[in-house]
Amino acid sequence: MEEETLREKARAVIESGKLPSRTPDRTWGGPGVGALCTICDLPVRVTEMEFEIQFQRNGDNPGLDKYHVHIRCFAAWEFERHAV
Repeated sequence: MEEETLREKARAVIESGKLPSRTPDRTWGGPGVGALCTICDLPVRVTEMEFEIQFQRNGDNPGLDKYHVHIRCFAAWEFERHAV
């Protein structure tokens, strides 16, 4: 997928609230687990590297939100979240 397309998708998930625009509380990297990428909606295969980004949730419903993303999708999201 082209970089501009990834950036458009990253912008869309930020604007829709599907993925926060703040710095993750924790980021893990490793081989994909087959989960769908939150940004491009394609699976992150076991032959690919992924980031799992985590965000603490406070307030009435505390917990931890986890998102799986391709490395290139993460880079597009990082760029776009700083541009917002």
